[in-house]
Amino acid sequence: MQIIFSLVLTVTTLLNCQSLECSNTSSSVATDSLKKHGVVTASSVYRVYYLAVGLFHALLVILPQGKQEAVCPNSEHVRHDHIFPTYRTATALTLICLGSCIRIYAFWQLGPCFTFSLSKPDRLVTTGIYRYVRHPAYAGLAIQAPAVLYFWAREDGVLACLMSDLPLLHVVTIVHWCFWAVALPMMGWVRIKEEEELLEKTFGQQWKEYRHTTRMLVPFLF
Repeated sequence: MQIIFSLVLTVTTLLNCQSLECSNTSSSVATDSLKKHGVVTASSVYRVYYLAVGLFHALLVILPQGKQEAVCPNSEHVRHDHIFPTYRTATALTLICLGSCIRIYAFWQLGPCFTFSLSKPDRLVTTGIYRYVRHPAYAGLAIQAPAVLYFWAREDGVLACLMSDLPLLHVVTIVHWCFWAVALPMMGWVRIKEEEELLEKTFGQQWKEYRHTTRMLVPFLF
């Protein structure tokens, strides 16, 4: 069971990492306020950080108990469902995988048009998942990010292995959660606004008709 759990953690970690990576390069437009303020660079740091945490977690659960204590000197502070799979663990990992897969599929559909920097696209994609929502990558992030924070950024998670000062870890966790609770919706709203302004300027009436018939993030709702 622990081998399977470790494999699931590894796959989930790699999916999460892949959904935050972009190999396409482009020249960003002047209105790209997120790149201007270093948000694109910060997302790379976020990706590497959770890649390290996820792979450490996968290694931890597969080790024998004696060796677990060697790499996790504060194992008594780590909650049970981070070492052994439970329904709560399965729910969190399922949400991370679901959100990551939605993002990766949305990026795949965009092809060369997919970039993290705001750049002028050469075509308007309205098929596949974009037939149902205009911004599926952000919808995926809305599913994925809270589950990542809940599972890997908590004071009784695997981070407790490396920090013996629990009051400090508690403060760091609260600050981390509060920061992303404010930052993610703000960054998403700013980027969506800038993207839609650029798309309207580039595609005109074609974009207006698409926007009128397709929801922003949730099919049939929003």
